[in-house]
Amino acid sequence: MSDSTPQASRPRKPRYQVRVKHVRRLTPRMVRVTFAGEELAGFGWNGPAAHIKLFFEAPRDSAAPSAPPAAPGAPPEPEPMRATTRTYTPRRFDASARELDVEFVLHGEGPASAWAEQAAEGQSLLIAGPGRSYPVDVAADWYVLAGDDTAIPAIATILESLPTSMQALVLLEVADAAEVHPFQPIGPKVDVRWMPRGPDPRNAGRELEAALRGLELPPGSGRVYVACEADAMRRIRRHLLNERQFPRGHLVTRGYWRYGETDHPDRDYGEDAG
Repeated sequence: MSDSTPQASRPRKPRYQVRVKHVRRLTPRMVRVTFAGEELAGFGWNGPAAHIKLFFEAPRDSAAPSAPPAAPGAPPEPEPMRATTRTYTPRRFDASARELDVEFVLHGEGPASAWAEQAAEGQSLLIAGPGRSYPVDVAADWYVLAGDDTAIPAIATILESLPTSMQALVLLEVADAAEVHPFQPIGPKVDVRWMPRGPDPRNAGRELEAALRGLELPPGSGRVYVACEADAMRRIRRHLLNERQFPRGHLVTRGYWRYGETDHPDRDYGEDAG
């Protein structure tokens, strides 16, 4: 997900200069980067499935002094490059250690994936946030959390925020069996199911959609969270709202990316679908 165009209606989130402290390859396609920095003393962790912005190039500094005029006939100096931003979920925050974990899916293209592929200790980065988080309803009878690779960090933070007595089903679509990795800790009533889809990105969301269509929802008042490829998310949302008449207020959907796009907006909630 990304949104590199400033919006006048959105207040500017706090920004923090950080450095890479650790890099850990969780699976062949997922990397966890631990950022650290004294500025993180002001980071306001606000709950599960929040979001932060990562700046992969130095943003324009309007306070910087102007360069001297070029000599006659010399080529003009290039304009400062604007920041390329991408949106991610903060996976873990340790306020005492001033550490923030972010997990990246390596998909072979795009600034975030390329940066994560080469991330090394000591590199610096600018982050902003956090944005709003997902409110866990502890009075719900059950939860269904469904997503693809890109949603694993968000779903993990939700899962870790649920009461240990909560009944929850977690459906995760990944490229192959090598991407399966455990969640810790989870309650005794949590069922985690991993679904390989194969390497072709055109199949994104098909296994997830099939699983949700075939799922018999438990009785009682439940909550459903779905985050995946944007078109698949819309099909799932229409199914739940229109075919199952699932309560709109108990459903949260997020389109984290869209097949064929490189810069999908980070506020795609699928509200045009149902």
